[in-house]
Order: sequence, then C-alpha cells, then structure tokens
Amino acid sequence: MTNASPDPDSQSEHNNEILAALAQETTTNKTLAQWAKAAAVRAIRTAAQTAVGVIPVSAATIGGVDWIIVAGAAALAAITSLLTSIAGIPEISDGQSLRQIISK
Repeated sequence: MTNASPDPDSQSEHNNEILAALAQETTTNKTLAQWAKAAAVRAIRTAAQTAVGVIPVSAATIGGVDWIIVAGAAALAAITSLLTSIAGIPEISDGQSLRQIISK
C-alpha cells in the first residue's frame, strides 16, 4: 500500500475554492447586517411619522391622546415597513431584495 500525497496543484485549487466561499459568505453576512440596520431605521422612522400623524387626530390636548391607538398605529406601520423592506432597500446592494442577498 502506497501513501500517495495529494497533487499540489489540485490542493491549491481546492484551498482557493474554500477561500472564495468564505469570502462570499463574509460579504453576504455584512450585506445582511447592513440590510437589517437599514430596515430597522426605516421602520423606526415610519413608526415615528405615523405616531406624529395620529396624535393630532386623536385629541386636542396631550392629556386627551389615546396612546394605545397611537402605539398600535405606529407598531403596525413599523411592521408594514419591515415587510416592504424585504422587497428591497435602495441603500443596500443596489436595492436588491432580501432573497437576492441571501441567495448570493
């Protein structure tokens, strides 16, 4: 039984493939982190804008504000914003959708 050593060229090619896969995974993880941050910022902004829009409608004074309605409307707006962000955020990877980012 002979102890065959791997072909140096094929081993080098294999190592290069592994390094390329790791680099791609790192890039995808960074893009996902950027997407999550951008989506969260958009959701918070949308929630705040909705809350500001609902407050004047619900009461004439700060004591008369129905904060449950304000919070519910803001939360619904934030969720809607996050769901919309799944389709793509222009600030991240040329507006790619979440599915396109993950499938890289």
